[in-house]
This record gives sequence, structure tokens and C-alpha cells, in this order.
Amino acid sequence: MFHLLGKVVSRHWLLVMIAWAVVAAVLRLLAPSWDLVTHDGDLAYLPDRMTTVRGERLLAAAFPGNKSKSQFVIVAARDERPLSSEDLAALETLAHQVRDPALEPELPLVDAWTPASDVVGQKLISPDRRAALAVMQLSTEFMALQNIPILDRISRQVNAFAKEPSVPAGLHFGVTGSAAVGGDMQGSAGESIKNTELVTVLLVLSILAVVYRAPVLVLIPLLTLMLSVVVASDAVALLALVKQQPGWEWFDFQLFKTSKIFVVTILFGAGTDFCLFLIARYREELERGFGHVRAIELALEHVGGALAASALTTVLGLGTMIFADFGKYRNSGPAIGLCLLVALTACLTLAPAMLRALGQWVFWPRYIGVDRKIAAEVTGINDTDLPASTDAADRATKKFWSKIANLVVERPGLILATSVALLSPLAMAGWNPPISYNLLAELDPSRPSVHGTALLSKHFPPGETGPVTVLAHKDGAAFQSKEREQDIARMTKWMYDLPGVKQVRSYTEPLGDTPGMYNIFRGKGLAKLTARGNKGARAMYLAQNPELAGEVTRFDLILEYDPFSIEALHFVDRLDTDLQKFAADPKSPWHDVQFDFLGTSAATRDLKTVTEADRQLIQQLVVFVVMGVLMVLLRRPGLCLYLMISVLFSYFVTLGATHLLFSHWYPHFQGLDWKVPIFLFVILVAIGEDYNIFLVTRVIEEQAKHGALAGLRIAVTQTGGIITSCGVIMAGTFVSMMTGTLKGMLELGFALSIGIMLDTVVVRPILVPCYLAIVENIRGTLVQQRGATTDDPVEDKSMVATGRD
Repeated sequence: MFHLLGKVVSRHWLLVMIAWAVVAAVLRLLAPSWDLVTHDGDLAYLPDRMTTVRGERLLAAAFPGNKSKSQFVIVAARDERPLSSEDLAALETLAHQVRDPALEPELPLVDAWTPASDVVGQKLISPDRRAALAVMQLSTEFMALQNIPILDRISRQVNAFAKEPSVPAGLHFGVTGSAAVGGDMQGSAGESIKNTELVTVLLVLSILAVVYRAPVLVLIPLLTLMLSVVVASDAVALLALVKQQPGWEWFDFQLFKTSKIFVVTILFGAGTDFCLFLIARYREELERGFGHVRAIELALEHVGGALAASALTTVLGLGTMIFADFGKYRNSGPAIGLCLLVALTACLTLAPAMLRALGQWVFWPRYIGVDRKIAAEVTGINDTDLPASTDAADRATKKFWSKIANLVVERPGLILATSVALLSPLAMAGWNPPISYNLLAELDPSRPSVHGTALLSKHFPPGETGPVTVLAHKDGAAFQSKEREQDIARMTKWMYDLPGVKQVRSYTEPLGDTPGMYNIFRGKGLAKLTARGNKGARAMYLAQNPELAGEVTRFDLILEYDPFSIEALHFVDRLDTDLQKFAADPKSPWHDVQFDFLGTSAATRDLKTVTEADRQLIQQLVVFVVMGVLMVLLRRPGLCLYLMISVLFSYFVTLGATHLLFSHWYPHFQGLDWKVPIFLFVILVAIGEDYNIFLVTRVIEEQAKHGALAGLRIAVTQTGGIITSCGVIMAGTFVSMMTGTLKGMLELGFALSIGIMLDTVVVRPILVPCYLAIVENIRGTLVQQRGATTDDPVEDKSMVATGRD
């Protein structure tokens, strides 16, 4: 197939280039903007069976008047003394300015609460009375793109207001709330994408310039991959619109904003590798004395299969994510895989077409000639079939890798054992590192929402920013009755007494005061009675929808834990277990009641449950798929198993190194971001096997010509420089992920960079060749013993070449 492709591309190169230009132009005209069709967020893509998803539907049905989906919170606080009436008046003025409908962008306001509001106002002042809140309830999702300009506008208003002379001295302000966090997350994601795109292009350009030292040759991979990113992005953006067509509603293909980071880095990294291997083989064929047309044909014929197989491991590895329950995994993996297929196609068609069009000029200012004598001297093997080089740097590179090859072949057991022993402690550290699901921890401390949350947490319980909401639903429950009201009161008291609970707000305690008896003639007791009789409080905690009236009641628990903390997640687990026991007990007044949960902690717990199950499934599928590709390509089970073990070992070493670094880097390290293990596994295992495939297929080719150990030496020598260059480029593209402001991307970028370099300088040049050399040495010994026993002549062929274990 690749022999035919080489003929078509080399002879019809102009048509190939025109075809790519036409496809790019058409897609650019038809495809929507990436930002218009992309989504983001994590908690919105959980499967329907999860309690928070059920809870969202029940909340919308039972409390239709509650249209709030996110909130902005303005915090006003003092360090040294309680707030004065002037301080509270200043907060009221600021809240009024923020709510001004004449300002753009329009604030999608559902409701607004300040300390002056009826009933709830007193709860917006902290227990130490040194802080107060103004809460803006919005109708937008917390990760809506609209929250970015809103946060920017509110932050500017708050900063400007704080500097006004009329504001009391010493009064501090901050902005927090779910909408503020979401706006900061979206803004950080946008910045990360821009930084990644720019740095990736600059890094690839710089590395190619060092590798090739030929300006025209540098531009070919760069132009190929830039066009690939544009075409691939437009293609998947167009696919996101398919479900809008009649009859195609089932085709639920979604794109996510941060997926662009992976598209850019993987396409530039892997695509540059593809181009490097193609160009290296093209150059080898020129050095063998073939003309440009024939050299293109032979280059595609020899490396096309390896490139396709290596890309296939990554594409299929990413494709296994379609079996995930978590929507972001299920859609992101296949989308990135489709984009990589576009890059592979471009590297196998457009890049060779441009090479063919430019001819010898592509290597300017150098000229590629034929000199077999130098190649034989460098490798130490006097064979006229070896490719030659007229470049001093190229000769030095091959000489270096020739020494490495000789060393590996001479001392394979010692080198392999030493390498594994040195890396094993890191692998153990990466076996089960702590994982964090803290969304706020991803943001840079300079972000407005981080500063505002820190200010709020000084004066309010940490759980105030994310209450745990419990919805109790039962057909015909009649929660509005006096008998059921007593049940609600007892449940409120039981929840209040749980360890870690600071307040419980319910139908009987809408203000979250201490449950129990009260004196209606005293201030606090009168406030309780007023709050309970308030229509707004009743509508907040008891379903008013005629279809569900009296059948759903609500409890809001304010915890002493940070909503994202592992303690909060464990609390929800315990609460869920206890409530399910009540529901299963025939003697309990809550028998057969369905309990569902809402809130940051509950959603994070569901996210943790789903993604951990997905990670185990995807890791198994990736191993199975990649192993299958290796078996089809190499047809040698023992070797394939070792290659898989080598990249798995590399994964655990990388994860351990990443954990140890960031646990010492961050002052309050809670664990690696939850996205790091899964994306690191899929990408590192697939791409790590790419380099193994490049090496082993060349070993097979050379051993068929020169024998077992001699072929191994030649293969390591010939591929050492090019695979190392590929690894450096791939690692460099992942380094670009570290230029963003999301900590999760920083950790993942570091892990991928270290993992790729580990594969490049340890797994491929040491672990794999050492294994091959050990196997060949053992086989040679067995052959000699068999020959000495039987006195029969034994043919000396490589096991790799023959495909036998």
C-alpha cells in the first residue's frame, strides 16, 4: 500500500498540494468557530445514574422558581475590628453598582441578597462580625463563557470602588462564588491555549532549526503541521454540529475548550516525529544514490507502515476513551485521535509532496551526496549497503550511537539490571499517589476568585462556599403536615449533630440556627418564627410545584471542611450510607424515601467515583489495544509483552517523579490533579510504543540483512539520533503546556515531558536493546549447545527477524 502511495505522491505532487489547499479552504468556510461549539467544566458531564445528576433534575422540577445555577459573592471584611454601619453601607452601595442593568455585559441576575435583605440578611454577616457578603444569584452555569467578561467587569468595579475616598479605611473586598471560579477557570483555559499554541510553534521551529540547519527543510514540517491543526480543528468543529441536523440527534459529539491544548501539542509533537522519520529515510535513500522521485517512493515504502502503526497506537489508545462514562473523557479522546489521523495523513502526503516539489533545494545550503566509505567507518561494519553521510554533525551523531550500541550489546544484563534498580524507587512512588479533585487549587493564587475565597474563609466556615444539599423525595409524603414537620425537625437535629457540620438549613430551620426549642418573646426566637413563616423560606425548602407539592423537602448542610477537600468527600459518603439505611428501615419515618445530593462536594464525589472507574477501564483497554497493534505488526508475543512492560514501567516512574516534585513544590499539596494519571497513561503508553515500533521495525529490517547482533547495532546506530530528536521535540511540545496558568495542565505537561524523555533516553536506547541482546545471546548459547550435541549445522537467524520466541 505504501509503495503505491509513494508512487502517487511522487508523481502527482502538485495535485496533492492543491487538494490539501482546497480541503482547508472549504472547511474554513463551513466550520464554526472553535469557541462557539466547545464546552467546558467537569461536573456537568457525569452520567445520568449519578445522584447529583438526579438531584439536578429533581431540584428543577420541585423548585421551578429556583432558577439560580451559579453565584457571584462580594466579600467585605476587616482584620482588626467588627464591621461598622458605614462598612455595611459601603457594601450595599457596591452591590447596587454591580447590579446596575445599564452596565455591560448584562448580568443574568435571578436574585440578590445583602445584609439588608429580609430573613437571610443576618446570615450574610460572619459570626465574628468582621465580614459580610453580597450574593448575586445568576441563571448561567458556573462554567459558562459569559462568566469571563462578567467576572472581569465585577473585579474592575470592586477594585475601583475600594480606592474611592468615601470607602471606610481598612475595609477589604474580594470576589468569589461558583461563577467567579468558573470565570477564572475559563479565562485560565483560554490563556493556556494561547500560550501553548505560541510556545509549541516556537519550540518546534527552534528544535528543527538545530536538527536540520536548513531553513527550507525546517518549514516543511512546520507548514504541514500548522495546516493539519487548522484542518483537524475545523473538521471536528464541523462534527460537533452534526447532532443539530434532523435525524442525527443521537450523534452526541462534543468538544471541550481545553481539548485544543492536547490537539496542538500532540499533533505538533507526533506530527513532527512523523516528518523527521520520513525526511531521515528520504535522505538515506538519496545518500544511497537514488534520485528524488525514487527516494520519495522508497522512503514512504519503508517508513509508511511504521508511521501508520505508531499513529494507530495513539489513535486507538485515545479511542478507548469512548467507552468511559464521564462525558469529557468519552468525547475528548476520540476527538484528539481524529485530529491525529489528519496529521498522519498530511505527513504521508503533503510533506512528501513538498519534498518532491523542492528537490535538492530542500537541503540548502547543504548538498546530499553518496559516501559509503564514511558510513562503514562510523558503524565499524564494512558493508556497502550501509547509508552514507557527508555531514560532520551527522557523522558525530552516528559515532556516538555506535558506541552506545556496542556497549549495550556487550553488557546488556548489567546495564538492564542497573537501570531498573535505579528507577524502581520512583516506580514505587508512582504506584498509588494521592489524587486531588480540588477545582480551586488548579487556579493561580493571583486569580480574583482565589483571593476572594481566601478572604471569605477567614471569617465564614469553609463549607459556606459550597453547601451539601440533600433532597428527600417520596410520593405522597405530605412533608407540609405537622407530623412530617416534626420528622424534618428531628432529621435536622440529627444532621446538625454529625461531626463536621456547622449549620443545617431546612424547612424547620431556614436560618441554620441551632435546632431545638426557642422563646418567641426573645429576639432570636422571634427571628426563627418569622423565618419559618416566610413564604420565600417555605418555597426554598418545601416543594411548591403542584405535581410534587409536599413530596420533596430540602436540607442544606454547611460543613467545617473545604468543599473540595477529601474530608468533605468522605463526609458525603458517610451521610449517603446513613440516609440509605434510614430509607431501607421499615420502622423509620424516612422509609422508601429517595435521597439525592447536590453541591460541590457531592458532585466532586460523583466525579471521583466515575473517573476512577473510567481510569481502570481505559487503562485495561489501552493495554489490550496497544498490545494488539504490536502483535499484528511484530507477531512475536514475548517481545510484544516486554515492550508493553517497558512503557508501563516508564509510566509508573514518571508518575512517581511528578508526585515527588510537586509534593515538595506546592506548600499545601493535596495530590496530583485527577486528570494527570489517565491522560498520562493513554498518551505515554501509546507514544512510548511509537518509539519502540520505530526501533524494532528497523531492527527487523537490519537483522534480515546483517544477522542478529550486527543488525541490532546498525538499527540502534541509525535510529538513535532521529528517535532522540523526535523525543526532544515531543517533550518540548508538552513543555509548552506548562506555560499556562492551570496547575493541572502544569502537572500534566511536566509529567508528559519527563515521561517522553524517559522513553527516549532510557526505554528505547537501553531497556529494549538490552532485552533483544540478552535474548539473542541466550539463543546463541542454545544454538551452540544444540549444535555441539547433534553435530548438525544450525542456521544463524535472528528471532526478531523470524518472529519466533
